[in-house]
Amino acid sequence: MVPLSYNYRNLRVRWKTTLMTASGFTLVTAALVVMLAFINGIESACATTGEPENVLVLSKGNNDEVLSQMERGLVAQVENSKGVARDAAGQPIASRELFMVVHHRQEANGAFRFLQVRGVRPVAFQVHAQVHVREGRAFRPGQSEVIIGKGVQREEHLQIGDLIELGRKRWKITGIFASGGAAFESELWCDLNELASQFRREGFYSSVILRAPTPEGAEELAQRLRNSRNISVEAMTEPKYYQKQSQQTKIMQTAAWVIAWFMGVGAMFGVMNTMFAAIGQRTKDIAVLRILGFEARDILWSFLTESVLIAVLGGLLGVVVGMATNGLTRSVSLGARQIDFALRVDGAILIFAGFFTVLMGVLGGLLPALSAMRIKPLEALH
Repeated sequence: MVPLSYNYRNLRVRWKTTLMTASGFTLVTAALVVMLAFINGIESACATTGEPENVLVLSKGNNDEVLSQMERGLVAQVENSKGVARDAAGQPIASRELFMVVHHRQEANGAFRFLQVRGVRPVAFQVHAQVHVREGRAFRPGQSEVIIGKGVQREEHLQIGDLIELGRKRWKITGIFASGGAAFESELWCDLNELASQFRREGFYSSVILRAPTPEGAEELAQRLRNSRNISVEAMTEPKYYQKQSQQTKIMQTAAWVIAWFMGVGAMFGVMNTMFAAIGQRTKDIAVLRILGFEARDILWSFLTESVLIAVLGGLLGVVVGMATNGLTRSVSLGARQIDFALRVDGAILIFAGFFTVLMGVLGGLLPALSAMRIKPLEALH
């Protein structure tokens, strides 16, 4: 087998060409890592939202809180269903919620933005145990006060004490809450009755979240509600609801791979041209190697190794660039819902990127390597 030092020396001598070819793989790998980190971040935010003991109930035929509308009588029936956990006073642990997307005019530039507002009662903090106020205090029932998720704070540059215009009122921000990276951090929470009164939605709810004693009990409760003949609703565990929201990223994932493959083909042709040029310059070197006793397959492996080394060099630089985006926060729309999330570069993405880069290096170097192994030693020396 031809020593690796031979390949290293040739790459070092042709360092300008090597770097130019490797830069193509750097661009491809970095783009692939960033696109997959983007999708991974969305899926992670949705996967961490919701608790397995919770059952989210919507009006029949709707799979999104924005479109759902349930009357008070129907909600009362749902809350008294068999399998709903109860507190010390014997009352069902259930959170009636009104979820709305409303426009908001920014004070700084007068521009309009859409904000997600959730009207809740105090029991919501018991049902959504992952939500906790980390700065300031919770809103007071019956007051025009809101608490904002840390994602909203970051995107809108709002602080405790600021006044925010929603509808015909100005609401005071009293606290900032977190939920472990869940989608709730992209929302504002306020008193349910105040929000309903402001937007004339009294007696109507977007959803009701039921608490079951166990995750298994939640699955049974959701199935019982879906199959009920007396109650016409859509029901699923809270994690499943948010996982369904993340399924919209499948199109993004497909687009990411299509773009990556097209870019990869470009990088593949780049290394192919580089290796063909190298073979033209080193024909006599190949002939000498054959005379020294190296087999044709040794020449094949040598040039294939060289193309893979170029790809790996570019791929490593691309991974470094892509990993620099880990933790960057972005916002994306999933249907009518806006989710703030952090890009996540994990081990699976790095493995995929590495495999993709090596594959492109092999495919790009295969034809030149086959060409090199067919060179006749005596004809080349002439």
